[in-house]
Amino acid sequence: MVDQMDLRARPIDAGEEALPLPSGTPVYESLTSRFVDFDRLQRTLAETGYSGYVRLVAPGAQGVVLLRNGKVVDALHRRGSDTLSGASALAAIQRQVAEGSGVLDVVNLDSELVDGLHHLASGAPTYPDLRASWVNPEGLLRFLEQGHFTGAISVRAGRGGGVIMLHDGEVNGAFTTESRAMGDDAGAVIALCEDPEAQIEVHAAGPGLGSRGFEPVEQGEPVSISA
Repeated sequence: MVDQMDLRARPIDAGEEALPLPSGTPVYESLTSRFVDFDRLQRTLAETGYSGYVRLVAPGAQGVVLLRNGKVVDALHRRGSDTLSGASALAAIQRQVAEGSGVLDVVNLDSELVDGLHHLASGAPTYPDLRASWVNPEGLLRFLEQGHFTGAISVRAGRGGGVIMLHDGEVNGAFTTESRAMGDDAGAVIALCEDPEAQIEVHAAGPGLGSRGFEPVEQGEPVSISA
């Protein structure tokens, strides 16, 4: 008999996360995929107008599905150095859940914060691969604020990562991978840039937000995107 604790055990070899994620408000944590019907879960979240994310943590892989007002707006799946996005990522997550691989987290977020994660996941790389050794992060943030920028800034440093979300030039969310707590103070993320090797990327608003999304489908059917 499987030990009760094993049902909630998180794989220790899941690898790098598909997308940096804040803590949010957990609805379900470490829900074993062995007894989850992913299609029904998607439909339930759609019917309730849910905003937040569903995260898959599986042996050797991680995935995330972003939902805004019940519609799936983005998906990422990472296995080793290979990353899938969009419909391909959603299909990969569906397959792993159907196989009973890993655990799921369902976490609630404000819709505006889902927008920010979507920008980070699929937004155009406005300034990719910047380095803290030659970038003034405070000046970069001021420049984006003055330009009424909408998108996200990501930082990856030796001691962790962080994300700053902006809407029309205003910071509407920031978190680090150390605490995961969402706030509106970008200071902790900026502090990561004290590492001269820290990598900084700026992503503009993601495509099609609010007008396109993924249609939940029955297992085995092709995943499509609604117009």
